[in-house]
Amino acid sequence: MIDLTSSTHYENYRCDKLKRLISGVNDDDLSDKNLLTYFEKESEEHSCKVANMNKQMGAIFENKIEEKNQMFDTFEEDQNEDIEKERRKLNLEKENILLRRNEFEKEKTEWDARCLSSTYRSSKSMESLRKKNKFKFSLGSMNFGNQ
Repeated sequence: MIDLTSSTHYENYRCDKLKRLISGVNDDDLSDKNLLTYFEKESEEHSCKVANMNKQMGAIFENKIEEKNQMFDTFEEDQNEDIEKERRKLNLEKENILLRRNEFEKEKTEWDARCLSSTYRSSKSMESLRKKNKFKFSLGSMNFGNQ
């Protein structure tokens, strides 16, 4: 009986103490409430808060992913535009080089034609000189008398 009385008094004291602690935090009168229902209610509220935070964090995460995807899309578009600009620039340079090559080839053929004709003329004149030299007698310098 002494054990029963001490344990009962102890349990009653502990329950009152817990009620006072809980009521001090929330300013509620818990004299008519059961502690287990209170803790269940607190646990449910905490679970709801965690679920709401998870939803908010998920929404923030989705927004960040959306922003990153948009950044990648704009970066890709910028890169494609830069590639197209470079491609156009290279095509213009290629056309310019082809035009310059054609001009060079034309000038080369004209120069070769001029050189060939002048070489042909000079070879003809050299041939005629050779023919003249073939029949020409060179006697050297002659001195007649005392001069």
